[in-house]
Amino acid sequence: MTSAIICILVVLSVLLFVHLCVIVILLFNQRRSSAQVNVSHEGYLVVYASQSGHVEHYAKQFAHQLQQSGQLSAVLDLQYLSISELTAAKKILWCVSTCGEGDAPDTARAIAKKMFMQSLDLSAQQYAVLAFGDRRYAQFCAFGQRLDQWLKTQQAQPLFEMICVNALNPRDLEQWQAQIEQLIEIKLDVKTKHQAWQQFQLQQRKCLNTGSSGLPIFQLQLHALETMHWQSGDIFEVQCGNAEIEIQSFLKAHAIADDILHQPELKQQLRHNNLRHIPLRLVDEAVEAWVQRFDPLPSRDYSIASIPEQGYVELVIRQQQAEHGLGLGSGWLTAALAMGENISAKIRSNPSFHLVQQQQALILIGNGTGIAGLMSHLHQREHWQQQRNWLIFGERQQQYDHLYSEQLQHWQQHGFLTDLDYAFSRDQQQKIYVQDRLLQKADQLRQWIADGAAIYVCGSLSGMAQQVEQVLIQILGEIQLEQLREQHRYQRDVY
Repeated sequence: MTSAIICILVVLSVLLFVHLCVIVILLFNQRRSSAQVNVSHEGYLVVYASQSGHVEHYAKQFAHQLQQSGQLSAVLDLQYLSISELTAAKKILWCVSTCGEGDAPDTARAIAKKMFMQSLDLSAQQYAVLAFGDRRYAQFCAFGQRLDQWLKTQQAQPLFEMICVNALNPRDLEQWQAQIEQLIEIKLDVKTKHQAWQQFQLQQRKCLNTGSSGLPIFQLQLHALETMHWQSGDIFEVQCGNAEIEIQSFLKAHAIADDILHQPELKQQLRHNNLRHIPLRLVDEAVEAWVQRFDPLPSRDYSIASIPEQGYVELVIRQQQAEHGLGLGSGWLTAALAMGENISAKIRSNPSFHLVQQQQALILIGNGTGIAGLMSHLHQREHWQQQRNWLIFGERQQQYDHLYSEQLQHWQQHGFLTDLDYAFSRDQQQKIYVQDRLLQKADQLRQWIADGAAIYVCGSLSGMAQQVEQVLIQILGEIQLEQLREQHRYQRDVY
């Protein structure tokens, strides 16, 4: 090769690098500019912080309604809110979820930490907080409560007291909507999450860990009755249902079987109504009116283990024990639902756990049913022909709990899964978990990160994800880990 050709190749390489840098800068500026807010506008600034997409979806629908009514200044993800924009805003409506032990969602942790360290004069600002959480967790709406208290400390004026939403309860959201409508004197029509359900048919179900000392884990495959599109990392939201035996027991206990016999639509309503906590039936109240007052059963979220190219939605669900037997969601999907029966569900985008389609090494860390979200990413990476992948996965015993062993072995043998480390905690006297494996591979982790790798964590928050984060801080340092989070190179789907 002549020196002239070499020079040309060098020049072309430099130009390509500069071109890529310009594209990255433009994309960043476009993303940030779309988040710019007109804080001088007299309307409301809607700020949201979302972990798995629920709150973002609601906040944007809510903001759209405000915009239609001429009451919106802007809608903004908290991670892009600057301190100057915060202090300039006159009226802010906060929609925030709580993650982990009372933390802000992952994308908002850095700005929340920075914000709470500030002492600001917000005496000219009015605000309201809609805090999302789940009463099954000890730190219910803790981030929202902390935000509300901080705003009051900064002398901001509450428009009304903070409203907490338990598991997206429609009545809690209606309370918030009523308060806003009273303020703006305009009727809003915010769609609830109970719309746009799709039908999926159960085609396959099998236990993956027969003989395990742990609770049974089932693999389900469901067929969408209409064309569906999703990305790896997205969430499958299932409308829970009552088993036929539960419905019959309810009908018998309240002596209303004859009423339902001639109104099949009422029985269908009972399929998705909460029969464990029902309102007292009024004197001479018709069955139809009574049933209308029942609370709907909540939905349950599951990581998807497949990608659209496979032609089905695959879930990995561990049965859970509850006060009255199996858990609401796990019992419905792993035991009560008949083969070939349809369920109501929908796929929700989860951008905080999406992959980036670029030649970037991937470190996947998880345990238990968290294998679902990691499998979807591995299937996607295979589809993109991106081969530098490292999986660290933990379960109880290799003999019984070696989930997806054949597929993982196949990928490893063909060089697609370049590194595979297991942590079977019960296979030795000294228990070993994924965080222990991670610590053992500290040098390799540092090298992969230096080479531009991204980290994706999926599985249980309590124990695994928290301990993994502590080990990552120990290996990389808190500053570098926070930088990875801001660069979207440290993503989590934890529960």
